[in-house]
Amino acid sequence: MYLTKRDNGYRFQRRIPKTLESILGSSPIRIHLGHLSACKAKLASRLLASHSDRLFLDLIRNRNQSMPDTTDPRDALIAELRAQMAASIEETRLALESADQIIQLQDRLHIEEMEKQANEITKAAMERELGLRQELKRVHTSYLDTQATVLDVLNKAKAQRATPSIELVSTKLDAFEERFAALHTAVEANLDGGYVRPLMSVALDEWHNEIRMKQGIKEKKTDTDYSRLQDFIEFAGDRPVNKYKFFDFQKFKNLLAWVPSNYSKIPALRGMTREEAAEYNRNLPPDDRLETLSMTTIESNYFSPLQVFFQDIAAQHDFKSPLTDVKVRLPRFTKGKKTRRPFSVEELNKWFPIAAKAQRAEMKWIPLLGAVLGARVGELVPLQGKDIYQVEGGVWVIDLTTDLIDDQGDAEGRQLKNESSRRVIALPDFIGRTGFIDYVKTRRPEDYMFPACFYHGKERVKDPAGAASKRLNAQLKKVGIHREIETTFHSTRHTAVDFH
Repeated sequence: MYLTKRDNGYRFQRRIPKTLESILGSSPIRIHLGHLSACKAKLASRLLASHSDRLFLDLIRNRNQSMPDTTDPRDALIAELRAQMAASIEETRLALESADQIIQLQDRLHIEEMEKQANEITKAAMERELGLRQELKRVHTSYLDTQATVLDVLNKAKAQRATPSIELVSTKLDAFEERFAALHTAVEANLDGGYVRPLMSVALDEWHNEIRMKQGIKEKKTDTDYSRLQDFIEFAGDRPVNKYKFFDFQKFKNLLAWVPSNYSKIPALRGMTREEAAEYNRNLPPDDRLETLSMTTIESNYFSPLQVFFQDIAAQHDFKSPLTDVKVRLPRFTKGKKTRRPFSVEELNKWFPIAAKAQRAEMKWIPLLGAVLGARVGELVPLQGKDIYQVEGGVWVIDLTTDLIDDQGDAEGRQLKNESSRRVIALPDFIGRTGFIDYVKTRRPEDYMFPACFYHGKERVKDPAGAASKRLNAQLKKVGIHREIETTFHSTRHTAVDFH
C-alpha cells in the first residue's frame, strides 16, 4: 500500500496528512529502499508506515510548540525514518545471526542425541552378542566336562572290569542337551531378528491412537495413513513388526504400479482385491489398460507412512527398521509425475463468469480469492466475519493468525498446513469492486463466510474443505478447463504466484 517498484529498486511513499501540510508540505514522504526482495520490501514498508504514524501523531500533538528556526520538521522526520530503517536492518541481521547460532546448536544437539542413541543400540547389540558368546562358552565347557566325566566313568569301569553307571552318564548328557537347546533357541532368535515384537496390527493401533493423532496432524491425513498401512498388512500379512523383510516392501511397490486408480469405484473391478485388480489390469491389451497410480501417489500416500511408522516402532521396540539403508524401487513402467500448472488468462476468462453466476457463496467467491491470493481451500472455507477487516489506510485484509469461534462461542484452533500459513493477506483494491466486501459486511464476526460448506442438509459435514474442493473441481470440469493433477483448483496457487 505504501510501496512502489522502480528500476533502481523499491521505494516507500507516504502521503502527508492534511493537518500537517502546513508543517511538512504537501509532497509525499519518499524513502529509497534499494534492491530488496519483494518480501523484505513489504516488511520494511509496514515498519516505516507504523513508525511514520507515530511521528505524525507526535507532530500533531506538538505542532503548537515553537521549534528552532534551523530545524526543518520534514528533514527531521525523514532522517528519523531512515534511522529507524537502518536500526531495523541491524536488528534483523543480529536476529538472523542468533537464529543461525540456535540452529547450529540444535543441529549439534540433534547429532549428539542421534550418536547417543546409535551408541546405545550398538552397546545393546554387543551385550547380546557377548551374552551369546558366554553362553556358548559355558555350553562348550559343560560339554567338555560331560565328555571328561563320561570318559572317567568308562575308564574306571574298564579298570574295574565293571559296567559303567548308566544313570550317571544319562544325567550328564541330559544336562548338556538342555544347555545346548537353550543356546540353540537364543542363536535362532538372534539370527531371525531377535525376540518377537508385537503384531503390526497391534503396533499400528497403538501408534495411530497414542502418537499420530496427538501430533496436531489433520484427522483426514492420519486416517488416510492408517488405511494405507492396513493395505500393506492385507498384502504382506499381519506379522510381528520385526519379521518383515525387504522383499515384502519391494513386492508391494511392484503391485501398486499395476493397481488402477480408484479401482474400487470401477464397475468391472468392484469386489476385487488389490492383487486381483492389478492382475486384471496387467492382462489387458496395452492400449486398453486402466489409468494406474502415479509414482507420486505411491511414494507419498503409501511408502511415506510406512517409513514413518517403522522408524517410530523400531525405536520403541528396539529393532532395526526393515526400511533403513535400503531403496525400494519403482518399476520402470510406473506412471510418471504430472506437474500442476497455473491457469492461463483465457481459462480464467472462461471460469470467472461461470463462478460469478453461482448461487452458493463459496462457488462464487473462492475461485476469485484462490486465483488472486493463492490461498488454499482449507484456509478460505473456515473464514469467519471477524477474519476480514479494514486496516489503517483503507486496505481490507484476511487474517489467518487468530483462533476461530465454535458453535458454543468458545475459541477453536485454526487448522493450517504449517506455521508459515499463519499470516495476514492484503486484498487488492479491485476485490472491493467485485462486491465481495459488500458480502463480507453482511456477516457477523462469529458467522462463517461460507456456511453452506459445513452442512449437507441438516447433517454436519466431516470435511468441509474436502467437500468444497470436490465441488470446485466439478465446476472446473463444467467449464472445460479441468485436467487431472495438472489443472485442478489447487492450480490457483500457481496462478497467483505467476500474477505476482
